[in-house]
Amino acid sequence: MPPKLGAALRCRRPRRRLGIAAVCALTLAAGAAAARAQPLAPPGAMLDRLCAQSLRSNEEDRLFGMISITVRATIKYHGAVSSPDLIDESVQNGLAAIIDACPQIAAADPTQRLGMAVALISEATAKRLVDGNPRARAEQTDRATAADLSEELSAQEIDAWLDELPARERALAVFLYASGLTEQEMAGALGLTPAALTAGFREAKTDLLRFFRQQWTGPLPPAIPVPAMTYRQSQKLVDLLQPDPAHPAGVASVRISGISSDFYAGWSLLATATGLPADRNLDLDAPILLAPDAPGKKRMVAVALDEIGDPHDNPRRFLVKAYAADAGGDGAGLHDTFHLAAAALSDAQVAATLRNRGLASIEIARCLWYDFATANDPGLCR
Repeated sequence: MPPKLGAALRCRRPRRRLGIAAVCALTLAAGAAAARAQPLAPPGAMLDRLCAQSLRSNEEDRLFGMISITVRATIKYHGAVSSPDLIDESVQNGLAAIIDACPQIAAADPTQRLGMAVALISEATAKRLVDGNPRARAEQTDRATAADLSEELSAQEIDAWLDELPARERALAVFLYASGLTEQEMAGALGLTPAALTAGFREAKTDLLRFFRQQWTGPLPPAIPVPAMTYRQSQKLVDLLQPDPAHPAGVASVRISGISSDFYAGWSLLATATGLPADRNLDLDAPILLAPDAPGKKRMVAVALDEIGDPHDNPRRFLVKAYAADAGGDGAGLHDTFHLAAAALSDAQVAATLRNRGLASIEIARCLWYDFATANDPGLCR
């Protein structure tokens, strides 16, 4: 299937939309501000740039995410059914209402602009509920694929959903909705049978449907998850990527590959370790820079990993959270591999970006492009 999990988790987005992820920032701005390590662009500033047709790329996503959350909250308040088509149409209507009211918003006190925008979105959604009789389409949401549902969630919501899943289910979701691989390729990559893939697809759809129907008000997930406590001995990923020639033959080895050429932020790489004893846990205790073995692919900053199988498996498989360091080039597919480029990242800007809990995965990648001097600052990095 084609990559579509939130347009490959917001890495690429259909151009018919301005970008769907931002009323998220507007609606969550007050509640999440205290948890953010770095201040982000005020919602009022984004509204000003929207009216001036000068939104930055990240701000387009955040604006649509905000609208999406406001639309879904309004639908829930009226007791109607949140179907993908209803949300999409209401988001577009809400955006049009804001643009039409740009002169009034610009003339208003800056402290009132966000409230005006939310009211306009709610009014446009309520009108759509009356005009469209959405109750008659209650089954549409049940028929929608998980990929369809993910298109109506903000980037932060998709991150939160994936981070909430157990490691194996998270890997299944990423491969099923973002990789574009065949079932045989996915089964081989994950060490599962095709039958297990089918069951995993149903479970992921059911879980995302639950997430879609409830109003997400949880905290923003940390950029680098805290590893769970373990009593197993630790084997550092860095050591496997730069083996000591003096070590005897037969020592464990690791292969790091991509998942999809459209996918380069968040849980976006796969580490396959051969010969790693069951009593050893693979550990990534600090961000590392990975370089592609083939030209034309993006470098990746790996920050965390999570085992997706049984420790007694051989090989053992780990899903890796990583972000592209380059604006140019493609993401890496399953047959694209990486080697260690830097075992330690000393750049203070890179560290600040990775610590910024206010950024979604795709936003971290875009800010890293700026940090690594491969793209301009998209506007939400500092």
